[in-house]
Amino acid sequence: MASRSHVDINERRLRPIYDCLDNGNNKKAIQEADKVLKKQKDLTCAKVLKALALLRMGRHAEGSSLLSTIHQSEPTEEQTLNAMSICYKETQQYDKIASLYDAASKQQPNNEDILSCLFMAHVRLGNYQQQQRTAMQLHKLRPKKNPYYFWAVMSIVMQVNMQSYFLEHYHLNIHSY
Repeated sequence: MASRSHVDINERRLRPIYDCLDNGNNKKAIQEADKVLKKQKDLTCAKVLKALALLRMGRHAEGSSLLSTIHQSEPTEEQTLNAMSICYKETQQYDKIASLYDAASKQQPNNEDILSCLFMAHVRLGNYQQQQRTAMQLHKLRPKKNPYYFWAVMSIVMQVNMQSYFLEHYHLNIHSY
């Protein structure tokens, strides 16, 4: 119960930042983030939201530097991971989303949400082997959830399709010389 109230307090503190970001008022979002960080310096999600506002204002060096520092700390909080994913999507750094969730899944290997996000990150990258590995982890974690098993099967199918495409393409290139 105490843990839930801690989450509620953080959500309440972050709400004005989210509202500013949603309304496109990035300068105000930075001010709100700074206000929250004065009271609670270790609230990682506030730092990420500040980085998002900086990125949206075109201050890429500052935003990327802040994100990089947070990424190296390997966060596992759901809010922080989601906010970082938004930053990386907006900057089209999809590989960083995968590495972010990969690090989080190593710290929390039984967290279904983190593993599901990791799987989707691999889908975005077209990394079929890692998709399969993650889907099997999910299936072992929740054997009664059939979709995870099907995700693994489809990842294998995609690997085979990709391999046969490359073999066919490579075979055609050899004969064209």
